[in-house]
Formats: sequence, structure tokens, C-alpha cells
Amino acid sequence: MNISTIVMLLVIILLPRLIMLLISKVPFLATLGPVFFCYFLGLLLSWPMKAIGADMTLASDLSSVLVCVAMPLILFSADLPALKKLARPMTVSFSLGTISVIIVAVAAYFVFRNSVHDAANISGMLTGTYTGGTPNMIAIGHGLGTENNRILLLQASDMIGGGIYFFLLISVMAPLLRRILPEYTPVGCSFSHEDTDRYIEAFSGKKQSVKPLRMFITRVGLVMLSLACVAIAMGICLLLPSSYGNTGLAKLGEYTALIMLVVTTLGIALSFVKKVRTAPGSYSSGQYFILMFSVIMGLCFDTSAVSGGLLLLGMLLFIQFGTVILHIITARIFRIDYHTMMITSTAGVFGPAFIIPVAKALRNDEIILPGILCGILGYAIGNYLGIGIAKLLLLFA
Repeated sequence: MNISTIVMLLVIILLPRLIMLLISKVPFLATLGPVFFCYFLGLLLSWPMKAIGADMTLASDLSSVLVCVAMPLILFSADLPALKKLARPMTVSFSLGTISVIIVAVAAYFVFRNSVHDAANISGMLTGTYTGGTPNMIAIGHGLGTENNRILLLQASDMIGGGIYFFLLISVMAPLLRRILPEYTPVGCSFSHEDTDRYIEAFSGKKQSVKPLRMFITRVGLVMLSLACVAIAMGICLLLPSSYGNTGLAKLGEYTALIMLVVTTLGIALSFVKKVRTAPGSYSSGQYFILMFSVIMGLCFDTSAVSGGLLLLGMLLFIQFGTVILHIITARIFRIDYHTMMITSTAGVFGPAFIIPVAKALRNDEIILPGILCGILGYAIGNYLGIGIAKLLLLFA
């Protein structure tokens, strides 16, 4: 391994940490988010890295591993049994949002399949994204064999669409929906203060109240556990027959979707182990792997792939806002209040991390933990739905 490749690996490992420190010092930058800066700075550094001869093939291979390791880490903190404590309107509303994105994503495929390359995969990725979040988009994209450039363009488009929708959520959407949907009725908190504080601490981005050495040891243990999930998934796929006569690691390329689904399943299974679920730092560790992946995406991006970006953005906006509109319509039919509709929509479109600011904008702390739990559920089911929808739509290609 030459010096230039070592420098590239150090950039991939350390740049996310520097970006997170910068954002913590300059809160205004948090509006763009660390993922954006990882992509952007990775893109700026791609030219000098290529000029000094860094091994971009190694970086591309590493990106697949990072996604596989990130997914279980994000799911370890999922307290799925706690979902039974959710009030019925919250459960119904999240279900309506999930059904809405499936319907609109399928419709978008038939609208855009002749104009957007890889439309089936795009519909599948956005189904996962608007059920769970960005980690699902990346995981589904890799599982379906989508080119990294397409994933990056889709993520850039999502930043545009997501930025517009988030602004609407915290500004004019509540007073508008108040005219259409019922008022929120307090139901009382059915969750312990311990659980509430733990989830808010984990998903608010604040420094967790754990001693640094203990946090480091815990995170190392969680990463090793996640690596074991990846190893098991790969081991299962190596035992399966190859359709092309491949052997060894070459065979894994045929089973990327299955690897991602097995890894997701193992992450969910381990979340039922209390020591794993309550271990501090699993979600933030998973997000850090996603940030490293984002740096690699920027480093490896091919600017010639920008062509067709506007059509991709159009397809994304069709799915995102079509989902929101259909969710509002179904919420009115089922008489879901506007607080619950907005918080479950946030859980689906953005994931758990955005629940707190939207709940604060609504001045309703009671819906924070239920919203976070819906977001975690979205992470858990997003990969299954996204890959399933994409495989189904490919039958009509």
C-alpha cells in the first residue's frame, strides 16, 4: 500500500470527526448536516487524491463494507417491543405513511421508467428512504448493485427535497393542517423517564453522559458485534450456489441484496438482547460509518454522471411530496390528528434524528419518544420494503 492510499484512508477515517467538531462549534452549519459536508469535502479532495495516485478501487470496495457494518449498529438500539405501547393513532398514521410511499413509489416507476435510468432501483431506494432514512437508501442501493454515482446524485436530490419539506414542517405546515385534520388529544406518557431520556440523548446528537473510556470500549465491542453480523451474512452467501460459476469472494457480488437483508435481520435480532439495545453509542457509531461512506462517495464521484440529474430530482420530488399528500388524505379519512400525522411523516421521511425539532416546533414533547420509535421501526423495515419493491418492479422492466 503506497503513501497516497494511506493518506486517503486517513482522510476517510478522520474527516467525519473534524466535520462533526466544526458543526458543534458552528450550529448554523447543522442545517446542512454532516452528510452534506462529507460528500462535498470528499468531492473537493477527489482531484488531489487521484492526482497523487490513491487507490480509488480500494475506497470503492471499502464503501460496501462500511454500509454493511453501519446497518446493524443503527438497529441495535431498536426497542421494537416498546412499539406495543404506542397509541393507536400513532401506529395507524405510521402505517398509512408507509402504505402511501409504496403506492407513490410504484406509480413513479411507471411514470419515469422511460426517462430515468435505473428507475426500478430508484423507486426501491426511495421507498426505503421515506420509510426509514438515508442509511436505508445507501444499504438498498448497494444491495441492488446501483452505481455509487447514482446513489450520490439521489442523495443530493434528497437534500434539496428534504430541505424544502423540513422547512414546511417547522413553519407553515402545522397551521395549514390544523384546518384539515383534528386537534391533538394528549394521551399521557406510557414510557419510563429512563427510556425517554436515553432515546432523546441518543438521537439529539448531544454528547452522551458516559465516561470516555467506557464509551470507547463499548463502541469497539458494538463494532465487533456488527462485523460478526457481516461475517455471518457473507458466510451464508458463500455456501449458496453460484449462477455464474463464481467461487470465493467473487460469489458475494451475486448476493449483495441477500447480504444486506441478512445483516438487517441480525441487527434486529440482536436488538432484543437488552445489553446490546441499551449499550450507549450504537446509533452514533452507525452514523459515523455512514459519514465515512459519504466521504468515499465524494472521493469516487464521476462528474460526468451529473447528466440526467434534473429528471432524477423530479422523480424524487414526485415520490416525496406525493407520499406526503397521500398521507394527509388518508389521515383525514382515518381522522388522525395533525400532530400525529406530522411526527409520523417526519419519522418516515427523515428518521429519528429529526423528530425532536419538529416536536419542539409543535410544542408537544409527548410525541417525541413515540416518533423516535416509529423512525427506528422505519429503519428496521425499510431495507425489506425497498429491495422487495425494486425486485417486484424489475418484473415489469
